[in-house]
Parts: sequence; C-alpha cells; structure tokens
Amino acid sequence: MHPIEAELIEVVKSGRDWQLEDLGGITKLAPVARSLGSTPIMPELLHPLLSGWSDAKAADRDVHKGVLRDLLEVATTDFVLLETVDILEHHRPLPDDGDECCFMLFLAKAATDDHSLSGLSRGAALDGAFRWAGDNRRWQLRLLDFFLGLAPGDDTEFLRRAAKIVGVAFSHWRDKELVEVLHKLAQLEAVRPEAAFELGMAALAEAMDKADSNAAVSAFRDARDWFGESDGVSDYRPQASLYLDGLDLLLSFHSGAASASLSAVSTRVQEHAFELHAWSGSSGPPWLGARQTEAVCWSALASAVAGLAGALDEPSWWEPAVVIEESLLSVYSAGRSILRRDQHGGVEAMVRPRIRASVATRAGQAHQVRTWLQQNATHEWTAEAQDLIAQIDAFIEQSGSPENPPEAASERTSLAAIITGSNIPEEQRNVLLGVVANAMSLQLANMTSAEADVIERCCNEVRGHNDYSANTNGARLFDTVLLWLVRFMFNRLELTKGDDPTGAYLFERDDGALPHEDELQQDFFRWVATFAAGSDLEPTNIASGRADIRLKSGPERLVVEVKREERDCSFDALFNSYAAQTADYQNVSIRLGVLLVLDLATPNREGTPHLTSLFEVRSVRRLGENQSRFILIVKVPGRRKRPSDLTKLARTNR
Repeated sequence: MHPIEAELIEVVKSGRDWQLEDLGGITKLAPVARSLGSTPIMPELLHPLLSGWSDAKAADRDVHKGVLRDLLEVATTDFVLLETVDILEHHRPLPDDGDECCFMLFLAKAATDDHSLSGLSRGAALDGAFRWAGDNRRWQLRLLDFFLGLAPGDDTEFLRRAAKIVGVAFSHWRDKELVEVLHKLAQLEAVRPEAAFELGMAALAEAMDKADSNAAVSAFRDARDWFGESDGVSDYRPQASLYLDGLDLLLSFHSGAASASLSAVSTRVQEHAFELHAWSGSSGPPWLGARQTEAVCWSALASAVAGLAGALDEPSWWEPAVVIEESLLSVYSAGRSILRRDQHGGVEAMVRPRIRASVATRAGQAHQVRTWLQQNATHEWTAEAQDLIAQIDAFIEQSGSPENPPEAASERTSLAAIITGSNIPEEQRNVLLGVVANAMSLQLANMTSAEADVIERCCNEVRGHNDYSANTNGARLFDTVLLWLVRFMFNRLELTKGDDPTGAYLFERDDGALPHEDELQQDFFRWVATFAAGSDLEPTNIASGRADIRLKSGPERLVVEVKREERDCSFDALFNSYAAQTADYQNVSIRLGVLLVLDLATPNREGTPHLTSLFEVRSVRRLGENQSRFILIVKVPGRRKRPSDLTKLARTNR
C-alpha cells in the first residue's frame, strides 16, 4: 500500500471534511495518481480534487486535470467506475476541458477489447460516456459511431448493458441507425431480452407520434410484439410485462373490448407497476429513473382507460362533472394529461374513436358533455370538450342517426351491409338476410358462456396482430375457424358415441388400441367444410409440403395442422413439439394458424376437461422477422370414459 493511500484511508475514516492539502497538496498527489487510481478508495479523492481545481491558480489547473486523467485511465473495477461516474456528473460542468477529458476516457474504456476490463466495468464507462453526451451533439456522433461498431462477438454482459443504453439513446436522439443496432443485438440469444425490450420502446416512441388511427394501431402492435418477445425469452421482467399488458389494454379499448375484460388487464398493469418499483428501487443512472417514471405514467393510463370504459357503458352519469373532468376529457387528451407529452399523437388516435362513438350514440352522455361545456367556458379542458362536441356532431351527421348501432364502437360491418355487398341478386337479399339472421340468432341463443369466454379470450390474444386487425380476409378466416372449433368441441364433449358413432374414436376402446390422427382430421374436416366454403383436405404445395386442412378467403389461407399426442399433452409440450411445423404454413399468407391435437396422453380417469381449458393462443417470433406468428392450440380429449364408467372406476379404487 502506498503511504498516501494509507493517509487517505485515515482521513476518510475520520469523517471530517478535508482538502488535498491534508495529503500534501496537488504537487504531492500528481506523481502517485496512477497508483491511487487503481485502488477501491480512489473515488474519495474526486470531491476534494474537483473543489481544489475550481479554486486553483492558473499554473496548477493543468496539474489538477492531469491528476484526474491519470486516476480515470487506470481505474478498472466496476463499482469504482460506477461511483466515479456519479461523483463526476454531480460536479459538472468540470473546469477547463474536464468534461471533454472525461467523455473521451469513458468512451475509450468502453471500447477496450483486450480483456483488461470486465463487461460490467466497460458498461459503467459506457454509461458515463452516454451521460456526458446528453447535451453535446459532437459527442453524440462519436458515441453513435461506437454503437454502430458494436460487434456480436463482444462480451455478453457488456452487450446487454450496451443494448439498454442504445435504446435510451434512440428515445432521446431518434437516430434510425440505433434501431438497426438493436435489431443486430436481438439476433444474439443472450442479449435478446434487453434488445427486444428496447426495440419495443423504440416502436412505442414511434407509435406515440402517429396521428392516423390505422398507423397508430400498427405501430402500437409492433411495440406490443417486441415487449412480448422480451417478456417471453427472459426471466420475469415487470417493466416488459407492464408495457405488454398496457398496450394490450389500449389496443383492446380501441377495438371495442368489453369493459370487464379491460378492468382485469388494468389490475395486472397495476401489479406490474408495484413489482417494478420493488424490483428496481431507486438504483441506477438518472436516465433509468426517467424510464421508471414513464412506466408509472403508463400504469396510470391503463387505470384511467379501464375506468372510462366502464363509464362509457352507462346511458348517463350520476356525477357528470366528475366523470367528464377526471375521466372522459383526461383520457381524451391522455398524451398530455397522463403521459406528460407536449402534443397529441398515437394515444389520442387510439382512444378518441371509441369515446366519440359512445358519447355520440348515447343521448344522455352527449347532453351532459354539452351542458358541462356551457357551464365551464374557462375550464382547462374547454378546448378538448369543444373538439369532442365537434367530433360528436360530425359523427351524428355522417351516421344520419343518434341511435347506437351495434357496430358503432367496434367499427364492425353489419350483417345487412355484408349481404348488400355480396354478389347475391337484389331480389333475394331480403330473404337471405332474414334466414341468416335467424340462423345466427339461434347460434347465439344456444351458445354457452364458456364458449363465449373462449372466443373472447382467443380474439383478444390476436386482435393486436396486423394480419387480424388490418386484414379483412385474415380476420374472417381466424374468426370462422375459431367459432366452428368451439362449436365442434361443444358437440364432441356432449354427444355420446351411441348417438353419434363418428365420435367413437374419442372414447377408450376395449382392446386398448389408440386412434390415428386421421380420424380427428376427417371428423373436423366434415364439420368445418359444412360451414366454411372452400375448405380443402390435405392440399399439397403448402410450404413445400402437405397441409392437413386449409381454409381460404380471397387470396389468404389459414391452415389447421392436426396431430395426436400420446406422451405429454401440456400446452408447453405441444408448442415445443409442433409450433415450428404449424408456423411454417404461414410463410406466404396470414401469420395465423391452428394446431389441433388429439390428446391420447391422458386417460381421463377424473373425467373430461372443461371446454375453457382446451384452447390457448401462443406466439412465435422467428429471428429476422418483425412480426410474430400466432398459433391457436386446441386439445381434443381422447381416451374418454362415459360418466357411468367413472362411477364404476371410483368404486373399484375405494
């Protein structure tokens, strides 16, 4: 230990304020600075050094700068560098060219590739360079050049930290090249969670600037997919989960989802926000604190949107002023009021159509907003209320009626409009409309709540995908196969093999033989072909192979892949075994598909599983693709026993 290091330790232990003169002054410190810079106690020198520098005579100022440079050049320990960056930033701006010196040294340490510094140490140095470059475009360009040169073969720990900083840099600088860097880092399995999250934040930043509703939907979905990727390939990360659920809620609100389902998602977002606070605490660099604040704002947005959805279900409000001021107009201008932005953008494009449609089609709500505006001409939300009233008037004028059509909020095309737009002769349309309406009414009247829950859950999972929301044929195919899969499962879970021998393959056989998947394939094909015109059985030249069942709508197709499973029929096992093949049928058309599995792994000795436990949607993100692929996995219980056989079995096992 150098004598000055020993003196420094004693001075620090004393707990009193001290100056460099207590160690002999700057002239005594300068020759040994490089020896002290590599010690754990080095950061203790920085405060008195910087204080003395500011008050030093002109002849000594270069000496102070030289000491700082020597201390930083030899520092290698990660926690020393982390503390050093914090202390130096606290004293900015540094005297003379001290800031330039610090930035260049930090950047040089981050670029070290001779293994003399750990990934953590280099990450701490890169953090320092990024903080210094925040308000200096010349330094930003130097740092941008460094980011563009990041090598995939570099230290993994360093690249994970670099990905985080690159993502935050994009949110501030908006250099498109940074997104390409993140895409490159996302190809690395060990770095993918961090890079995918930052790609989500980059897509979110882009989405926030969109003024057009369709463009905003697409951008928010892209962000949602990246957050889902980060959440799915890493240990639990509450921040990724918060944004994933928060964007699901925003997209669901835009597409007209029920307020009850939005409330459940909002509760999850609040839980993620609490966990994020407990998980991160107050640690980390200042720019990470800004990220945490942003996450809190999104948590508040989720709560406000879910609360407003419930209010919009009411014909009018018991306390209209409270709803209008604290909920309706706040969400109507959520970008400024909740997310603290200085302009309207993507969030408003997502929430305003539903708000406008609800208030315009509910006379009580519209009257209360008009009355509030008359009584609050100088309120801070007056301009927003005036804009909403103008939008309501335009909506009513365009629709021709203030009544609430079923498709007002969800923008779904009515059954009458569908038939009108078809090629059916006009003289037959009215008859057909009545027939189809009666048939659909019968379907809905006899549909159980369990069936409705499955359909709602699965649609909510895919509604954020562009091939569902922005592709009419894609949505038609997925909705069709989902509806008739649910009805098929209802039928097969209810009917006995005596009443319908075609379903006998689902029950235990006396000889113990197991059915082949062909029996399920043919059974479902007979079912779906009755309701979905254009269904094919085992068409060839699909992804250079042969698909099991294909449904077509216009130029698009959806493939149902049929399998049987005798070992492990959990959703995780099915996904791991068959997702790649099922997703490969999505190479040239919509990225939505179905995996239909005959479950022969479970002898069902406790009875047949409930309908709602047999459906699950999973996403597949392939390297190099910006959009996820979705697979609806459906399990068809086999090896079933009749209810009376279950009683006999239970008595036998007593």
